[in-house]
Amino acid sequence: MFERYEIFEKCLECKVCPPVEECEFLKRVCEIPKELAEKFSAGYFKEHPRIPYSCNLCDLCERLCPQHLNIGKLCLEIRQQMVKEGLGPLKAHQFVKRDQEWSRSESFTLSLPDTESGECHRVFFPGCNLSAYSPTLVLKTYDYLRAKLPGTGIMLRCCGDPSRMLGEEVQFEEMLAELRAEMEKLGTLEIITACPLCYRTFKAHASWLKLRFLSEVLSEIGIPEDTEGKKWTFSLHDSCSTRWEGDIQESVRALVKRMGYAIEEMKYSKDMTRCCGMGGMALYADMDLVTSIIKHRAEETSRDILTYCAACREALAMEKPSLHILDLMFNPEWEKQRLEPPKSGKVRRENQALLRSQLIEKFGTAK
Repeated sequence: MFERYEIFEKCLECKVCPPVEECEFLKRVCEIPKELAEKFSAGYFKEHPRIPYSCNLCDLCERLCPQHLNIGKLCLEIRQQMVKEGLGPLKAHQFVKRDQEWSRSESFTLSLPDTESGECHRVFFPGCNLSAYSPTLVLKTYDYLRAKLPGTGIMLRCCGDPSRMLGEEVQFEEMLAELRAEMEKLGTLEIITACPLCYRTFKAHASWLKLRFLSEVLSEIGIPEDTEGKKWTFSLHDSCSTRWEGDIQESVRALVKRMGYAIEEMKYSKDMTRCCGMGGMALYADMDLVTSIIKHRAEETSRDILTYCAACREALAMEKPSLHILDLMFNPEWEKQRLEPPKSGKVRRENQALLRSQLIEKFGTAK
């Protein structure tokens, strides 16, 4: 029996279960979360291994449940057990595993102090997704941070959360150890992350880091002076990774308004936000489900969607004109960019490699 199964004994068996009503995954597999928990406890996942991997791990169920039950945490525990038993990850997750290998290789990883000051008081950590989305945005953001906060280094690598979400605990811990070793070489444990998923991962599993999110830093140091908003209203999509991070959500809204743009809140936002569909590695377990989730989210608004997560931007761009908030600050061609489709895996890796080469060309390599 899984540790988390007993928690579901608290299920009130509501006539109308809020999590099931709002979660497309739960709606397809059970009438109440306790029912699914009982199936898992009886070994249901061995005959249906895709089910525990089909959850977005977005925590919306916990937010909606009167007892704050979280089926995602149970699904993650089952994934970890499946890995131990040789049942997981799924064959379809080989794409994720190859991406993890790439993100740990010399084709992407790089650690640099601020070469102008020769010091490193903190590190800018753009993460895999922003690096894959736009090397230019990463470079311009980094230049701005160095100008405002001398002594800011940069680190290219993955936070390791894709491995954690697959249930591969050992590899995840190895990647965190590699991160810490690189941080210690640079002489700092302070990190500014641009990725909500990286932020959530580090907050939960790397308490030794002094952690800050990019939007909060930009709220303090200010935005580029030449950033002028047009008469444009966006619907703001909150990453599910920030569900419990009200300060981050508010800092993003403050930045958008400071730039002169308007926000039309989506029906499900802030702590009630819906997942973009790409959370939890569910895409590789049930593509039809994820496609439905993305479409459902996009249909909440008639506006262009603004995000502060590059992975969310790429997901929502399948259905709706979408942008990353950094496009508004550092991309003068953002009106064209909002219409760009999501990038293929090949282009993503090419962008990550390009970013690394551009940083080396501009700053050299760490000694």
